Amino acid sequence: MSVSKKTVLGFINGNQEAISKVYFEYKNLMYFVIANYIISKNDADDVFSEAFTKALENKSKIKDTNNLKSYLCSIAKNEAINYLKKEKQIIALDTIDEMYGEDDLHNALLNDIEPLLSNKETIIVYYRAVFDYSWSEIVELTGIPESTARRIYTNVKERLRKELL
Repeated sequence: MSVSKKTVLGFINGNQEAISKVYFEYKNLMYFVIANYIISKNDADDVFSEAFTKALENKSKIKDTNNLKSYLCSIAKNEAINYLKKEKQIIALDTIDEMYGEDDLHNALLNDIEPLLSNKETIIVYYRAVFDYSWSEIVELTGIPESTARRIYTNVKERLRKELL
């Protein structure tokens, strides 16, 4: 589920209620993006705080209200990479680009289907289809019961078949 255009406009204009809605709607997705780069929970928490703060500071740069989800994910990814560079935890950015870069076949497909998915669906699809996590690993990472995660994944596959065919 995404926030409404009215909420996005409120976010851009600094409306506290809209900012809260955006925060609660996208915090798990942003954290998910960051956690794919940063292993330490404490470090990921810090980077998430920095990423959301940066999103707030640059909210006036949002030109297309339909791209808030992509905007927030890009900031989360960039902040995670910046953190790794600063901490000298990556040898070369090329390695990360190969793993998670936009040229990656999985990412190209997921970029096409992402607008059709809710945040929870996006997380489950990424964990299952891209990272090949087991259902027990997905349960541990998300706190979503296995039967619910499986049902969401199955429903997404069926919905995408209908929408993309």
